[in-house]
Amino acid sequence: MDKFSLIEKYFEGTLSVSEQEEFDKFLDTDVEFKKEFEFQKDVQKAIRKNAKLDLKEELKALEEKSFPKQNKKKYSQFLKIAASVVVLLSVGIHFLLNSNTVNSEAIYEEHFAPFENVVRPIVRGEESEDKEFKAFLSYEQQEYKKALVLFDELYSESKKSHLLLYKANCLLQLNNTKQAIESLEDYLKTENAYADKVHWYLGLSYLKLGNTEKAKENFKQLQELGTYKKNTVDEILNEL
Repeated sequence: MDKFSLIEKYFEGTLSVSEQEEFDKFLDTDVEFKKEFEFQKDVQKAIRKNAKLDLKEELKALEEKSFPKQNKKKYSQFLKIAASVVVLLSVGIHFLLNSNTVNSEAIYEEHFAPFENVVRPIVRGEESEDKEFKAFLSYEQQEYKKALVLFDELYSESKKSHLLLYKANCLLQLNNTKQAIESLEDYLKTENAYADKVHWYLGLSYLKLGNTEKAKENFKQLQELGTYKKNTVDEILNEL
């Protein structure tokens, strides 16, 4: 796979675990790859932040900021494509803003927070070689790649369903949204102790992918289960 295709898959949230590792390696060791990633990330931020402004001018500013003059030719093709996309996005954004359509990704960003560690709380200063301890320690320290590997191993060994919930949270933090959904849906096939939390994260995950119908379906199921985040869910459903 072309390494720059990894950037596209990153923003789509479709990187596999192995692709995520390859992506991280390029980001750490390949200056050109990192520059392209940062540029595209800035472009996406500009599109979201400046929906009512002239995005073409913003892209030109980003070009001047991100790439020296001698490298502009190399990125000219990308910028032409980006400029064309901006024209379409400007029309689309204008329609969305004036029809009061909700920005589902913005709702996701506003409400997402990783599920707290209620299974294996870590005591300050505690040390252990226990794999579960290491997994939740990595999780609490926001070392999500490391935690993901450990949760995978633990689930393979024990089949404890709650591990799928924490695995999904790691995947969401690593922008692997589709895999997170798979993990959450696998949980619902096994037990329901954390079903309300799972529907919450499923709803958020589908919002991140722009699938508002599936998001609403999960939030409505969450409403039926009890009081978990009841007021917040009511507000989100009213927005949707």
